[in-house]
Amino acid sequence: MVLDPSLAGRVYPPQAYEVSREKIREFADAIGDADPLYRDPKAATERGYLDVIAPPTFAMLPVLRGFDQLVAELGVTYAQVIHVNQRFVHARPIRAGDQLLTTTTLESVRSAAGNVLLGIRCEIAAESGESVCHATATLLVRPVDAADG
Repeated sequence: MVLDPSLAGRVYPPQAYEVSREKIREFADAIGDADPLYRDPKAATERGYLDVIAPPTFAMLPVLRGFDQLVAELGVTYAQVIHVNQRFVHARPIRAGDQLLTTTTLESVRSAAGNVLLGIRCEIAAESGESVCHATATLLVRPVDAADG
């Protein structure tokens, strides 16, 4: 599989994601985390938060919107993709009521053993422009014939 290395540096339009208490609760349930900070507004405010907060990996939800843009433009399907690594650096917790904007940048494109490695950076910000989270990832894209088998 060959992807043009000159695609590196491409910045995709910001994608919006609205965070609600319900989405946070569903995510916490899905990962099996019963922390009341993810469910109970009173518990959250007692700990100094404005509302319930999300588990740190909740940031993957707005990040996936950027991934969707990127793989669609590249003509890749998720059947071809192996998520090699992911890192989140939070400036503050994601909280209920956040209106997030995620800007995705394709930082690198390189070939490795017949596959392509994509280096991706996502900047998650509040609607006000306040930085919320910086995420980086590496995706391995297998050739189409490898994804079919």
